[in-house]
Amino acid sequence: MKMCVKFRWTLLLFAAIGGVCALEIQAGNPPNATQKDNIENVAVALDPASKPEIMSMIVEDHPQSTAATKSGKSLDLNGLKPSKDLSDVSMDDDDDDDDFIPKILAPKMINSTKGVCEKGGLTYEEGEKLEVGCDSVCTCVKGKMDCVDRCQRPFIRRGKKIDDPLCKEKLVEEDSCCSVMQCTSDTHETGCNHKNKSYQFGDIVKDDCEEICTCQNDGHMDCKERCPPLTTLNDKCLKIKDENDACCMKVICDVTLNDNKLIGAKYINQSAIKLEFEGNQTLPLIEVSEDKNSWKTYTPLSGGFLTNIDNNFKYARIEESDDFVEIQEYNNEGCEFKGEMYKFGAEFNDGCESFCVCKEEGVKCLKMDCPTYFGTDVLDPNCIEWETVPTNFTPIAPKCCPEKLRCKNNGSCIYQGVTYPNWQQIPENVTGCQKRCYCEMNNVECQNICPPVTAHPPSNLDCLPQHATLGHMPGEDCCVYWTCKEESKINNFGVYQHNFASSDVNVDILEALDAHTVRLVFTVPTVFVGLRGGVEVRYTDSNNPDVDTWQLQNYTSPDDVIRTPQLEFELLNLRAETEYKIKVTLQLDGLHNKPSSQIYSIKTLQENKVSTPQMIPIDPELAVTAVNATWVNLSWRKFTDYELQLIDGLQIRFKEIDGKIYNATALIHRAITGFTIDNLKPDTKYEVGLFFIPFAGQPNELYAEHMVNFATTTEYDTYGFNVTLEISLIKPTNIEITWSGVPYPEDKYVNIYRAIYQSDSGKGDSSTFKMAKRDSTPKVLITDLKPGTRYRLWLEVYLTNGKIKTSNVQDFITKPRSPPSLGASSKQDKLSGELPDEKSDYYGSLVVVAILASVAILSTLVLLLILFKRHSQNKACITPPPRVSQSAYDNPTYKVEIQQETMDL
Repeated sequence: MKMCVKFRWTLLLFAAIGGVCALEIQAGNPPNATQKDNIENVAVALDPASKPEIMSMIVEDHPQSTAATKSGKSLDLNGLKPSKDLSDVSMDDDDDDDDFIPKILAPKMINSTKGVCEKGGLTYEEGEKLEVGCDSVCTCVKGKMDCVDRCQRPFIRRGKKIDDPLCKEKLVEEDSCCSVMQCTSDTHETGCNHKNKSYQFGDIVKDDCEEICTCQNDGHMDCKERCPPLTTLNDKCLKIKDENDACCMKVICDVTLNDNKLIGAKYINQSAIKLEFEGNQTLPLIEVSEDKNSWKTYTPLSGGFLTNIDNNFKYARIEESDDFVEIQEYNNEGCEFKGEMYKFGAEFNDGCESFCVCKEEGVKCLKMDCPTYFGTDVLDPNCIEWETVPTNFTPIAPKCCPEKLRCKNNGSCIYQGVTYPNWQQIPENVTGCQKRCYCEMNNVECQNICPPVTAHPPSNLDCLPQHATLGHMPGEDCCVYWTCKEESKINNFGVYQHNFASSDVNVDILEALDAHTVRLVFTVPTVFVGLRGGVEVRYTDSNNPDVDTWQLQNYTSPDDVIRTPQLEFELLNLRAETEYKIKVTLQLDGLHNKPSSQIYSIKTLQENKVSTPQMIPIDPELAVTAVNATWVNLSWRKFTDYELQLIDGLQIRFKEIDGKIYNATALIHRAITGFTIDNLKPDTKYEVGLFFIPFAGQPNELYAEHMVNFATTTEYDTYGFNVTLEISLIKPTNIEITWSGVPYPEDKYVNIYRAIYQSDSGKGDSSTFKMAKRDSTPKVLITDLKPGTRYRLWLEVYLTNGKIKTSNVQDFITKPRSPPSLGASSKQDKLSGELPDEKSDYYGSLVVVAILASVAILSTLVLLLILFKRHSQNKACITPPPRVSQSAYDNPTYKVEIQQETMDL
């Protein structure tokens, strides 16, 4: 359906359906010259006497959509919306409006300064919240989605796996996605140790005026600051003692002293001045002057305008004020925007961010929002992340919006080869009856349904350990519990107890109030407290063994939730002097197990015998000794011996001031003089009273005369600090970063820091870690960076409470690598103070390797030459040597001479 805007001389009328539109500006198509002329014709100088109503328009989507069209023409309203409630716009031509600007050149436009956030392919306005399933809640703050866990301490996410066998999950009313852990202490645990002193579970310790500590069930002392930090004081604020805590101070400020202050004045045309004030009070009278000596008084119009005024005034001030401002001269040359000059009435785009118009009072820009992102929850309510089509779409004017979106992730899960929708429970025939699994945000979360079974029978069974056995509860075929074998015994009321299996519901008081009423006080296991359901009481005066055919009376709280472990019920309309058999059963929603009591017998009184106790008022001196955001500590006086004879136990009942139903604690021993109520709501007023439980059958009862009122304090988050990241040193391959904002000592709040950085190449994130240590310098050196490369850097802080806090994002460019110099030694590199470049050492190494290789080759050649010469001198003779003549030796005379010479020797 198309909508058109028809401009008349004195009225802008919205037509939802119908109307003849002669000119339409389609989304994504820039206006031609004719359309621009039509738009400029609308920007006429209006007569102040007529004072027409001009509705402001905000361009949401298309950068080329113009602010108005010529009278009688039309404008496509895709991407446009009124900037204020249209119900306030008068349709009468003669309606007066004092908020106008003389000689208006274009329809009034509002410059949106709010940040816009983007998450999952969708955009969100400033302050808008987004619930990401049961995991987190995100808020758009200054253009960035700030996400925190949906279930804050002491709450945990519903269905979260609990490894502690002593703890069970308990649902809460505040949020269906959250629950609390209800733990019971191990018999071997004795409590907590704090400053060489021992405390029992639940004890509250006040450490002077510094902190308040509570002994938790896990043996850990949970300490919090006793007094919240005070806000910054100014001359209008006063610091006084807090009436709720003498150790703390509070700040009271006078907010009624906000006077107006003139901070600027400027001619917007030849006969009108625009004033700027600081303050929100009624506009005062204004005096203008040419020479600071003679002043003329004018009454400003709504919006801070002085009209019908000469253009020769130079100074302006509030009437009878000593402070004045200079009036800026009228600028008739045009507007300057980001280094460019534009004429008055010129329309232009600021990229794909906004649509701007040059007016006499300056450049006015409107935020652009694409209609492609509207109505995605209607297209696919289950989609949690969207992507553009095409996926690589980049907004470039004039095409600033994608053609369409498609769902990228709907949160479904794959379990054993089968796909299940988001938030759906996995069938029990797939997971088994021992655990319950759900698909939550692409992950399958499972939790064991059956409680852990101890090696030995628990001590709270109604039988001896040798009579206990493991088995299923009635109507329960999955989980195994410790139960008692069938046996006969006498109950506490002196009546016969029938042979039935051990029960989960214990009847504490069973008495006949009169001939037609029986009072029951019974206790249910604490594991069922907080669950949805009610109580079913079966009774009969016959011998019929079928309990399901007995008469029935139901008990339910107003919100169908079992609030306390001890409950009270009255059976009405019974017959006088008749014996009844009674059995109590719990009806729990969603559970097959139905805990029940054993069968008891009681006889009603005679018709004329009425047991009405006498009420005796006393003052227990109930007082509030300490209170914080989630708990209150109560005390009362010690009772006299006479009063103790009438008190079987105590009970504290409390409710919100505006509430109608009291919550009650478990029975308290009559000798106790103090109690702590926890799990209260912060910053809430409560009413509390002490009630006395009498012994069975006693004629008199005590009751407190007065109730006590108190209010819990505001909860303070010690982890609410912000971390600011700064870059202190940038080099070609490394940077040094510092951060601030973490309270001292930092190891109390932070476990580890993680610096994450990524380059424009987008090949993935890299990170550097640092452990949080006390008195350590908050800085870290990031190395192995590429020279001359743009990086984006931020810091993730892993807190000691399990959460993650993110710092601001810093963009930086590493310095370019300096060219290496030949012959530079490693010693000179060290003296220069620069860290060695990742590739600068290769040049020197290659030169050394080349020299060594040359020497080796020359040596090899010399050795080969020497070996060659040696082999060339060893020649073999082919011609045989000449034969030596032996004739001289064969001469006998020669032989005799030789023998004689030998003998003479």
